[in-house]
Amino acid sequence: MELYTTGYLDNGLGFLIAPRPGAHLIHLAAYLDHGVKDERQQENGISHLLEHVLFNPNNLTGAQGKQWEALAKSGARMEAWTGKEHTRLGLSCLPRDLPKVMAFTADLLRNPKVTKQALEHERKIVLDEIHRKRNRPEFLWTLVEEALYAPPYGMSILGPPEVVAQLNLKQMRQRALDACTPERTRLVIAGKVDSGAVRLIEDHFEDWYAPPLHAEHHPVEIVPQLIGVPSRSERVTLYLSCPGPALGDTDRPATEVFASLLGGGLRSRMFQRLREERQLAYAAQGGSSHWRRSGYLFMAMDLSRERVPEAFRCLMDLIQEVQADPPGEAETDETRESFALRALHESEGPGLATKLAQHWLNDEVYFPTRAARLYRQVSAADVQAAAGYLNPQQMAMVGIGMSDEELAHLLEVVV
Repeated sequence: MELYTTGYLDNGLGFLIAPRPGAHLIHLAAYLDHGVKDERQQENGISHLLEHVLFNPNNLTGAQGKQWEALAKSGARMEAWTGKEHTRLGLSCLPRDLPKVMAFTADLLRNPKVTKQALEHERKIVLDEIHRKRNRPEFLWTLVEEALYAPPYGMSILGPPEVVAQLNLKQMRQRALDACTPERTRLVIAGKVDSGAVRLIEDHFEDWYAPPLHAEHHPVEIVPQLIGVPSRSERVTLYLSCPGPALGDTDRPATEVFASLLGGGLRSRMFQRLREERQLAYAAQGGSSHWRRSGYLFMAMDLSRERVPEAFRCLMDLIQEVQADPPGEAETDETRESFALRALHESEGPGLATKLAQHWLNDEVYFPTRAARLYRQVSAADVQAAAGYLNPQQMAMVGIGMSDEELAHLLEVVV
C-alpha cells in the first residue's frame, strides 16, 4: 500500500511526502513550474542559465555557502536540472539532516541570489556546454523537437549561444524572482520520512509570499517541418516524429507500449524488420516522450545513404501493418509488463521523487502500483489505436546527412 501526505500552503506551495519502507535516505525535490515554456525567443536559454547561477554549490556565498558546506560534510548531495516545463533542485541526505536541508532549500528559493560574478562564470560554462553538445546525440533530439513544435516548445533548453551571450544581470535577477515563488513551487520528499515533515515545511515556507502570478501561457503549436543537415558522409541518420498524448492523457500508457513495441529494443519490430530481416539499417529504434501539455512519438534509423528510400518505405509499411491489425496478445503482454515492472522499480529509488513531482506539478498524485496496473490493462486494441498517432500528415523529419529537398522527396512517397 502506498500512503502519501499531500497538501497546499495558503501561499500556493504544494507538497507531497512519500514514506518508503526500508529506505535509508531522504530525497527532497523542489520543482519550479518554470522552464523553456516560459521563455520568448529573444531570451531562450535564460531558464537553464538561471539554474546554473542559483543552484551550482560553487556559487553559494555567505550563510548559504556555510549551510551547504556543513551539509556536504555530512554526505548530502545536490543536483539541478532544467527542462521544457520545469526546473528541478534535488537534494539527498540522511534522515537526521532533513531539518537542515529544509532550511537550506527554503533559503535558496526564498532568497535567490544572482551576482555578476556568478553570472559571468556560469555563462562561460553554458556557452562551452552549448558548443560541446552540438556534436553529441542530445543536440540532435533538440532538432527533432524544433522540427515538430513552434516556439516555445520547439526551442532548445540550452538556447542559442548568441542569445545566452547577451542575457544581462537585470534580466537574470528579475527572472529569478519570477521563477522562485511559492505558487510555482512543488516540494516532494521521499524515502525515510513521515508526515511529521509537514511541520518543517510550514516552519520554513508558510510565511513566504510573492506577488500574484501572471504567467503568460503560450499555446502548444504543432508545425511539422523538414530539417536537413547536409554532409558528404555516406552515412545518414533519419529522425521522424509525430505529436502524441500528454503526460496526463488516458491513452498515454498505451502509446508508450506501442512506441516500445515498434522501436524499443532488439526485439522491437523496427529492429527486427529493418536490421535483422532486411539489413537496411545498422540501428533502428523508437519511443515516446511526454510532457504535461504535449508529447510526441519518435523513430530513428542509422543507415547508408543509398538505402534510405527503401528503408523509409519499409518503415511506413510497418506502421500501416500495426494500424491495420492489432499486435498479438503475447507481444503486447511482454511489452506492457516491462513498463509495469519499470514503474514498480522506480518506486524503490531516488527516481520516485522525480516521477512524483512531474505529476504533482499537474496536480496529480502518482502511485507506482496504479501506474503498473494501468500498463497491465493496455490491450492489443489500445496499442492499435495508439498507432494512429503516427500520421504522415503531421510528421516532422530531421535528416543528418540529407538536404531538405531529399527529405521532402521521401515524404511525398507516403503523403
